[in-house]
Amino acid sequence: MINPGGTDTGWMSDEIKAKVVDQTLGGRLGTPQDCANLVSFVCSEAGGWVNGQLLYSDGGLSRG
Repeated sequence: MINPGGTDTGWMSDEIKAKVVDQTLGGRLGTPQDCANLVSFVCSEAGGWVNGQLLYSDGGLSRG
């Protein structure tokens, strides 16, 4: 399972965007392509050994 975190798909207000950007290590919002890249890897032969995991793809937002 993939938890994509704050992804810029048009639903966030400017205030929410600024807050998320400020809290991520990457200093930007996620994009749908970021999630698609991870899905592509996990579904590929190269990602075949990854299973039963929750993958946080959130630019470091969930660091703790």
